[in-house]
Amino acid sequence: MDVSKLFQTKTIEILRSQIKFSDYNPRVIDEDGKKQLKRSLKNFGVAGGIVINGANGNTVVSGHQKIKILDEWAGYPANDYRLKVEVADYTQKKEKEANIAFNNPNIGGKWDFDALARIVPDIDWKDAGLTDADLNMIGVDYLLQTEEESSIADALSDMMSPVTEQKEAEKAAKQLERAEKVAHMKEVKQQVKESAQKTAEDMDAYVVLSFDTYEAKAAFMARFGYDPDMKFIKGELFDEMIERVD
Repeated sequence: MDVSKLFQTKTIEILRSQIKFSDYNPRVIDEDGKKQLKRSLKNFGVAGGIVINGANGNTVVSGHQKIKILDEWAGYPANDYRLKVEVADYTQKKEKEANIAFNNPNIGGKWDFDALARIVPDIDWKDAGLTDADLNMIGVDYLLQTEEESSIADALSDMMSPVTEQKEAEKAAKQLERAEKVAHMKEVKQQVKESAQKTAEDMDAYVVLSFDTYEAKAAFMARFGYDPDMKFIKGELFDEMIERVD
């Protein structure tokens, strides 16, 4: 692939009055974001990111928030000023697609938080545009504490140590109690299971005799002293009867 063909824009200097904002830009910025962007511009300058579509009257495709801050600093429109932009040649459809793509967080890489956590202590994280919430998420929120705050935190930790130990002991006691309850329930379940098995076995404690005719059955019953019309005979009693007959 000839990657040189991918460089489709050209960089020029142009008067602010010669460009216009798009009327559809879906990107907004709150006050905190604006403060961070101002800090970034002061620290690193306007390092790219301003793209206009020359085919649509120099409409801004990307860089609206940067230009708004530059307008504020330059006193525009009372004072016109020059800025450096990249000029593209897009259809209106492609311009809108590019507007979203250039600002879409889904396009590009994601943070490796472990690697980021190793870098943050070496930099001014506010200059990098990170927030307190970011430090909490990365796991380096200790950077938010001053030396005095750290000392207070350590002192509080020492003071709370007995309370923490007590809570841990209570937690361990609850875990032990729960384990005992679980063990008891397992024992009860096992007993119920064994009882059910014994009941099932007892239900199978029978045998069936069959005869080809009623007369054969009657003769059998008479031999052992039973009524020929009986349908059930207790096994233990029948066993005793057999012993007496023998």
